[in-house]
Amino acid sequence: MILKKIYLSWRQGKGKSRFLVGILTREIPTGDAIVFKYQQEEVEKAISEGFLNYPEFPDLDKEYSINLKTALSLRLMPKTRADRYDYLSFWNANIEGLDWFDELGITQGELATDTFEFLAEFPKKHNGIGINFISNIAALTHLSLKNDCVEIGDKLRFELDSENKFDKNAVKIFKGINCLGFVKRGHNLFFHKVKNEEVEINVTNVEKNGKMNQIYYSIKVL
Repeated sequence: MILKKIYLSWRQGKGKSRFLVGILTREIPTGDAIVFKYQQEEVEKAISEGFLNYPEFPDLDKEYSINLKTALSLRLMPKTRADRYDYLSFWNANIEGLDWFDELGITQGELATDTFEFLAEFPKKHNGIGINFISNIAALTHLSLKNDCVEIGDKLRFELDSENKFDKNAVKIFKGINCLGFVKRGHNLFFHKVKNEEVEINVTNVEKNGKMNQIYYSIKVL
């Protein structure tokens, strides 16, 4: 069990701002007691862009703590799927001792039918070992990056964007001197715990079709 906190992220659509409308918290570090509640300030901002609720948690004022695994089961890869191993490997989630909550946060729980994501607040270390997780760069649609801007294996770095007027925790991702985009909200909190020399950041996968659509990268604490 690695994760204690996962943010429920919502956005109107691709290229739009993410809002951390809710938070899932593991109440006991070594247990399955999970609580979900909405973050009202973020909810109010999201409502202005069309947010209603998370369907399994319809009451914006209620705290949920019963049958959360069942409510979120569609977000998890079934154990009977033949490609489950490859899927977990893609996200660096083939780790002994993970439970469903860890898997949800590490794999982000995305579906093709909505715009929700489950973005973990990762610890710097777990059981004395540096964390190693996968994320993907935000704001690519605004930068119109060229197809050849990065290759798998490229080394990246980060800079805190303390003057960002939209997000005080904003973090930029660079290849050399070229900005590729931002760290996703939720994941960006991790980067405030570390320095560049403490982590190794590398491109692990890319999706492109005429333009760069996705850049996935690993973050490993040294």
